Amino acid sequence: MRRISFRRLALFGLGATLVAVGSMAHMRLKHSTNGNLLFWSNPGNISIVSSSVGSDNISDGSCETALRNAIDAWNDAAGSTGYLAENTSAAAQARTDWQSYDLHQIWFDEDGSSGYFPGSSSIVAITPIWFYSDGRIADADVIFNGKNHNFTTKGAANRFDIQDVATHELGHLLGLDHSGWAGASMYPYVSSSVILHRSLGLDDVHGMRAAYPSGSFASISGTVRRTADSSPVAGAHVVVRDSQGRTAGAALAGSTGAFTLRGLDAGQYDLYAAPLEGPMSAANLGAGWTVQTDFELSDHGSLTLAAGESRSIGNVFVASDVTISLGQNNDRYPLRCPSSQTSVHLARGTGLSPGSTLSASDPTLVVTPSTWSNSLVSFSVTVPGGAAPGHVDLIATNPSGDRSVLVAGLEITPPDPTVALVSPNQADLAGGTLVTITGTNFNPGCRVVVGSEIYEDGAVSGCTWVDSTTITLTTQSSQPGISDVVVIDSSGVEGRKSAAFQVVATPQLTLVFPAVGSMSGWTRVVLSGQNFVDGVVVRIDGVVQAGVSVPSTQKIEFWTSPSSTGLKVIEVENPGGFTATSQFSFVAAADPNIVQVTPASGTAKGGDGVTLTGTNFTAQTEVVFAADQNTGQGGVLAGNITFIDSSTLSFTTPAVGAGMSTLMVRNPGTGQIDLLSSGFNFQAEDTGGGGGGCASIVPSQPPAARDILGTLLWFAALAFLVRGPKRIALAPIRAKDR
Repeated sequence: MRRISFRRLALFGLGATLVAVGSMAHMRLKHSTNGNLLFWSNPGNISIVSSSVGSDNISDGSCETALRNAIDAWNDAAGSTGYLAENTSAAAQARTDWQSYDLHQIWFDEDGSSGYFPGSSSIVAITPIWFYSDGRIADADVIFNGKNHNFTTKGAANRFDIQDVATHELGHLLGLDHSGWAGASMYPYVSSSVILHRSLGLDDVHGMRAAYPSGSFASISGTVRRTADSSPVAGAHVVVRDSQGRTAGAALAGSTGAFTLRGLDAGQYDLYAAPLEGPMSAANLGAGWTVQTDFELSDHGSLTLAAGESRSIGNVFVASDVTISLGQNNDRYPLRCPSSQTSVHLARGTGLSPGSTLSASDPTLVVTPSTWSNSLVSFSVTVPGGAAPGHVDLIATNPSGDRSVLVAGLEITPPDPTVALVSPNQADLAGGTLVTITGTNFNPGCRVVVGSEIYEDGAVSGCTWVDSTTITLTTQSSQPGISDVVVIDSSGVEGRKSAAFQVVATPQLTLVFPAVGSMSGWTRVVLSGQNFVDGVVVRIDGVVQAGVSVPSTQKIEFWTSPSSTGLKVIEVENPGGFTATSQFSFVAAADPNIVQVTPASGTAKGGDGVTLTGTNFTAQTEVVFAADQNTGQGGVLAGNITFIDSSTLSFTTPAVGAGMSTLMVRNPGTGQIDLLSSGFNFQAEDTGGGGGGCASIVPSQPPAARDILGTLLWFAALAFLVRGPKRIALAPIRAKDR
């Protein structure tokens, strides 16, 4: 199984000395030489653009919706002013100059042109950041390695989930470093089979609150010291759990052992300090951190915080180091534990000797070990029905009483949603159709993805969670096509019904030109209107017409089939059965037909004599220049039209602007026409031509018709380069087999 390995961040500053920085809730990216934290100066409006090209692996448009869901995950972080403002303009999405400071783009490098993915690079995605010495971010972009890796939005095996990867990378773009929580979106490893990083953990949320706070939250500060000699412990991972035993907040102590947990809600907490080791270590952090791990998991005790309270708790003492350690970076974290179910897991480590015990910080979970083998423990976790989503610590205790904790190693989720029925299963592209989705395990806060549209529970133009089996939504305007219906829980797990919904275009037929043709057939007809799509069927009097083409959504062309005379109903039916109707008449007379124009050019001032050769002309036949070739409307009548016989007309040209002009003959008695789209060339100056010259005109009907008539389709090590403002290449995601 492939996974992503984050390498160590190396940040090079210019001419500055390293200064100590206090700890913070979550880990922030910082300048390696002066310790300044990276930040956006206008966090409430951070422009982000998804490239219109997308991934070569995705052809149904779901790439953009997956990226939008990742953007929304950070925008929904409560208590922060940080906001990724997506620019969806076609012009912005079409840009390829991702290095420009005014463009913060998410794009897929399919050919290695970015320069970040040489050869068979194991990097899956990377986030380059340009910043100034004071920490202000000048530019940041997210680049997926489509050259060497494959991606998915539908859970395809051995492919990386786009939303999962993008959520992590956008955290770096916002200025966040990796997290010590095994269940956080900013956890530095992910398997192609894990999608739980789609949703933010509380540590991710607290990171946003610390970087871009909105409102007042409680905080806890103190200093981690050794019991033996009271010396400070740098880089200790200080964690709190709430009254339910759920992992609720964390901070990394600074070089003096001082820490501050910020962004906490009011409530009761239990605080402990643990070494940052196991699956997450100092090697996964950006530059500028000092991390000591030679101590044991140590509890400090309980405290209750009021809203907005800042509490100093003094010293947090930790005991000497122990040999037991739970969790390694080749495990798949977080370990998903669905409510109402028993799930089976394994965790690697050291000192996991027989006789040890395993427990969860949430006492309602039943953890049952089955095998201890020093370097591995296998176990099951039973979660009661209705358990709230969130993260839970996993604690291993050896027979000597030594302990190790896997912080937020278990993630409680609801069972997967299922989508059983979508009714109705079709809607017009204009939107406005009320749709009911029926299934199981639907929860408040879910979102529904249908094609390119995202419907979020409770949002304007979103969806409505009715109960655990029903969701309703009103469709928005979207592109025609067949798509999956996906219900995504707020935890990131999803249920999908493939090809469950079709957006169809209800055609609008506004004009038929000409509206009359010969009963013998082979009249070229142009239909004007709206919402015409490939696969459209045209029928006259129930007979499917031949040679139908759709040059645009506003135009259909076809050739009539033979029919009896009289007024007939013409139907246009788009895929999905939506139709529009008009009328077409068949007459006994043959259509007029232009064969030759002599001469085929003249002066723009008009007055040139021209002879038309063809068939089926009458004494009433009109000759019109510059009429619209799709509607027959407009144009200028020729002068001095003389009917010589049914195959010959002569006339003088009117004054028409210089250039190629349509030439139409029209029998006013019936409305039958023939039209040449480039029938006559009006020249700006008199070239002196004329007389015996002639031009052969490309037939307006297909050759076959003429013959007949003639005879009848992560995450990353953080590497920093220097350019103008300093450049951070954040999180090269490296994949390896496991």
